[in-house]
Amino acid sequence: MPEISYWKKLWVLFYTFAKIAALVVGGGYAILPVVEETFSKKNNWLTSEELLDMMGLVQTVPGIIACNSAIYVGRRVAGFGGILAAAFGVCLPSVLIILVIAMFFPDLDPKNPWLLGAFRGVRACVTALVTMTAFRMAKKVLKSWFEYVIALIALVLVLLLKVEPVYVILGAMPIGVLYAWYQLGKKALPARDGAEK
Repeated sequence: MPEISYWKKLWVLFYTFAKIAALVVGGGYAILPVVEETFSKKNNWLTSEELLDMMGLVQTVPGIIACNSAIYVGRRVAGFGGILAAAFGVCLPSVLIILVIAMFFPDLDPKNPWLLGAFRGVRACVTALVTMTAFRMAKKVLKSWFEYVIALIALVLVLLLKVEPVYVILGAMPIGVLYAWYQLGKKALPARDGAEK
């Protein structure tokens, strides 16, 4: 595959995130399939691991998930110019759509069956996108008993105990660090025993 020019990368970033902002409804997890298709599968600019890292990172920092994702991807693909192109792309459609809605909203009938039907279709589609993203992430992330236990604890905390997701993510970080420290200690033991013999 021939190397794409810097300006073409900026255009792809702007266009992709403008398309996401204009057409993809449902928040951060709903945008992942579009980002993965464009930047990982089609252009090979990001790896699957980088996308998973992005989803973890953008959930823990303040701000709109789509905008945070645009900044992350833009920086990884094209540096500071990529940040500007992706951020402008993700913001422009939302501003234009809100302006149009604000102009016509007073005249909209909230009980209009056509309008309600459109929203029902969108909600069902978003549910499928989020489910697909969760399934893909689970296949790539859940590889040992540790990941399964953390995922189960997170589900219980968020669904049953109603703990804010950001606190669950922040709590999982030190647990992951402790587990990595434990794993490194286990690997060091055989080497130490072999050296003593």
